[in-house]
Amino acid sequence: MKKETWKFVIQTILAVLTAIATSFGVTSCMN
Repeated sequence: MKKETWKFVIQTILAVLTAIATSFGVTSCMN
């Protein structure tokens, strides 16, 4: 795989993890 591909994969994973963390944070704050 190219370095550009790895950068894209890592950025995608980080974006997903951030979205999940945000949703969990909002949920825990509302409860």
